[in-house]
Amino acid sequence: MSTVDAVQAVLMGELLRGELTPGTRLRQDELASRLGVSKIPVREALQRMAGLGLLAFESNRGAVVPHLDVAGAEEIYELRRALEPRLLARAVGRLSIVDLAEAELALAGGTGSMTEANWSFHRALYRAAGWERGLAMVELMHVAVAPYVLLYGEDLGGEAASDAEHLELLDACRAGDGARAERVLLTHLERAATALATFLSDEERP
Repeated sequence: MSTVDAVQAVLMGELLRGELTPGTRLRQDELASRLGVSKIPVREALQRMAGLGLLAFESNRGAVVPHLDVAGAEEIYELRRALEPRLLARAVGRLSIVDLAEAELALAGGTGSMTEANWSFHRALYRAAGWERGLAMVELMHVAVAPYVLLYGEDLGGEAASDAEHLELLDACRAGDGARAERVLLTHLERAATALATFLSDEERP
């Protein structure tokens, strides 16, 4: 792993865990000092992440974590609805005891923050699909969606519904019922997307 890759991995982990909140400014000199590297790999990592839509560059502010908005929520959830059910459909019949146990552990809260546990759960159910590129793309989406997941779960009261949907999804996967698993996953994503779009629309309205 190059220094740039290492810096990017650290920052993506912080985004995924919700440690870098929307509007946070990422100062190159501070990051370089904290990570023990020069500013050159930091700058390249920030530029890479901006190219992936995980960060934005603002005039006179440099790199910042994007603010939440309706367009962002609609885009990321539409992308999740397009790809994640396909991964799940391929994976259901191939899930191992280890995959199911890892998903259950994530639901039990044994894997860090809410957003980190959310990704651990979904990754455990998708990994058996055998699509490495697809899984990497979904991981990027989960990094991008993390602040929306926190908003939905903590501020909009969606955590209980999300937990119940996760349990139902895991049950369908254990039973090898791919059709039910896909339905539950789509409902899970659509419910969060609708709640977020409604809330953010009201916030953006003058």
